[in-house]
Amino acid sequence: MAQDVVTDMQAPTIDISEDGCQVVEGVIWIHPDRVSGAPCFAKTRVPIQNLFDYLESGASLEEFVIGFPPITRDQAIKVLELARTGLFDSLSRSENPNRP
Repeated sequence: MAQDVVTDMQAPTIDISEDGCQVVEGVIWIHPDRVSGAPCFAKTRVPIQNLFDYLESGASLEEFVIGFPPITRDQAIKVLELARTGLFDSLSRSENPNRP
């Protein structure tokens, strides 16, 4: 059942570095004093939002990676997986128990 899959998901790992930066699954960092606190790809100043903006505009994942050389395809895929997992998790919490 899909419900079993959703309940087995684990929350992403979030570490706090010595400088107060939050690091999510090793691929996203958030620091209030850098890039206005926007979530960025780890060890870069490339906001995660750029990935979604590229994809929304019709660009491919490869075009994004070429446009932002410090970012690898694996990092971008991991961010997309985290977004998908977060979406599915939020949907499972708001499921209608009366739905067949």
